Amino acid sequence: MMFNQEVRKRVTDLHIFLHKAERYLPECDDGDAFVTMVFDHFETKPQFLSNEECEEILLELWKAYKEGRLD
Repeated sequence: MMFNQEVRKRVTDLHIFLHKAERYLPECDDGDAFVTMVFDHFETKPQFLSNEECEEILLELWKAYKEGRLD
């Protein structure tokens, strides 16, 4: 599958954002605390995502962490 340069940039930006967010997972007891901590500590989020989309992705990341689905 061939992706254009814009798609590659977006995927890379999202990957970096989520990788950085992972470090806050152990500190949070619930998904809302995780989202708040990430938004409080990050200067920017991927520009192509709305705040609501970003929050939804972060909540899914927290849920996967709590269910043991992250390596």
